[in-house]
Amino acid sequence: MRKLFTMVVAASLSLALMNMAVLAAPASSPSAPLGVVVAAENANVGAGVTTSGATIYDGDRLQTQANSTLRVRFGSEQIVLRQNTDTDVHSFPNGFSANLFAGTVVVSSAAGQTFQLIADGATIRPANAQPASGQISMISSKELVLTGTRGTLEVTMGDEVKTVEAGSTYRLEVEAAESGPGPNPQAPHPTAQNHFLWIAIPAIAAVTAIVIWRATESPSHP
Repeated sequence: MRKLFTMVVAASLSLALMNMAVLAAPASSPSAPLGVVVAAENANVGAGVTTSGATIYDGDRLQTQANSTLRVRFGSEQIVLRQNTDTDVHSFPNGFSANLFAGTVVVSSAAGQTFQLIADGATIRPANAQPASGQISMISSKELVLTGTRGTLEVTMGDEVKTVEAGSTYRLEVEAAESGPGPNPQAPHPTAQNHFLWIAIPAIAAVTAIVIWRATESPSHP
């Protein structure tokens, strides 16, 4: 009887120690570093103000205010946030992925690398393994302005796929899926998808965007 009692006590103590170890362990291990802040002016990562040299992790929210900018490098790729911009960043094979919620970003990739930018239901990425870059502005939840500044960009929305060459600027307006037949003709067809109305913008706008991009890459921006 005494032996049984001893075994029960030992088992209880062992279980208690295991529970204490679980409670003491961190809720999750830290993510691997994704990138580094190259330049920052009145910008935030999450809830805190960030500075040059700060580490960026998978899932971090990047934000800029009026008259502020943020530049983050992910290996050979980078993203630049203009003023009043809100985005988050994630790990992506051979590059990075970002969701644009507001504002304007400039994204770029080196040869053999890539990026993925998601905005207004569209996905923008390099069309091939060559270096590519572009500037994307979210005007509203249904309108983007996209300028290709280097290489070729590929834009997809559902089954729709288009390319944007360097020097081209387009305004992309989301058109709702067409209504389908039936008792409720206003309802979209079950298989219908939103698509973009592409509107070319005069070349002067593209030239301006390229000048802005080159200024961003100049030595005056470490």
